[in-house]
Amino acid sequence: MTFNEIVKKEIVAVNKALEEYLDTKIDRAKKMFPMHVEFYTNLKEYMMRGGKRFRPIAIVIACKAVDGEVDSKSLYRASCSMEILHNASLLHDDLIDHDETRRGGLTFHALYRERYKTDVAQDSEKASHYGMTVAILGGDSLINTGGMAIIEANLDSDIGMKCLDYYHRGFEEIIEGVFLEMNMVNDPDTTPEMYMEMIRLKTAALLEKSLLMGGAIGRATESQMNALSEYGIKVGQAFQIQDDILGSFGDESVTGKAADGDIKEGKKTMLLLEALRLCTPQQKEILEKYLGNDKITPTEAEKVRDVFRSSGALDSARDLMTTLLNEGITSLENAEPPLNEKYKEFMIDLSNFLVKRDY
Repeated sequence: MTFNEIVKKEIVAVNKALEEYLDTKIDRAKKMFPMHVEFYTNLKEYMMRGGKRFRPIAIVIACKAVDGEVDSKSLYRASCSMEILHNASLLHDDLIDHDETRRGGLTFHALYRERYKTDVAQDSEKASHYGMTVAILGGDSLINTGGMAIIEANLDSDIGMKCLDYYHRGFEEIIEGVFLEMNMVNDPDTTPEMYMEMIRLKTAALLEKSLLMGGAIGRATESQMNALSEYGIKVGQAFQIQDDILGSFGDESVTGKAADGDIKEGKKTMLLLEALRLCTPQQKEILEKYLGNDKITPTEAEKVRDVFRSSGALDSARDLMTTLLNEGITSLENAEPPLNEKYKEFMIDLSNFLVKRDY
């Protein structure tokens, strides 16, 4: 099977497991009140709108790569955990960023804000607070649901404990990474080292923990676990650098995100940090004038992109991304015993897809 064929097959299997598990939450809610049924139904709808599903796929593939022998239903139920946690973080991110849409539908806080206006009162302040409150509860509910997916996966008790440990450590690191990113925006002393640690926590952690969870389920050796860990961190960091590049140079019609959003925010990406390191005094004046200004015009945003290009920052960021990608792929060769060749090749293809994508 080709890479795309395996991905399609695994997405179908993961989505089936997700739907089945989320339906158990809806069924449980039927013993309470209609508002609870609607709440869990809306959470399911939010999750099933789309997504690459590469975190649960990473769990499944890592287990298969170490030739793990485990009940298929248990494996796919456990794989739901990281996808649910990822979506919990997205739901809260939507609230933090005041986003109105996600994957073609209303964000959770926007949905319940408008529901309040329709069902209760046209009071914008109270409706906004209600939407925010339900979104916080929705994200919290998904965080708990992800952990419960592991508990209800019928894994051996020692493996279940390891998976819960990876789940909660991944959750902890996301929080630490987002908190660091928030404070970096206003920190004039932000360094590339801080940035790399931030993206390790914010982005790479869930990929790494997903791979470790899959390895644990397959009872991988310590050497195999170390290889999976390094691969996850390096590829996750490379993924985020590419995401940052797309945040300023991506095609909005393809990415679905404004190509000047990071510029208007003054977001501390590797692009910006490298530009500040490499730019001339004249170029620095342009950056200081336009970065972090949400009123800039498309022409002014293009001036910032020109600095990213002409200073060498764009090339430097791409070079770092390529180095991380190659180091991550190379780490797979260090596993003892060697990883299953079929699934190792899939992981190489997956890393290339994640890092070289244009959306």
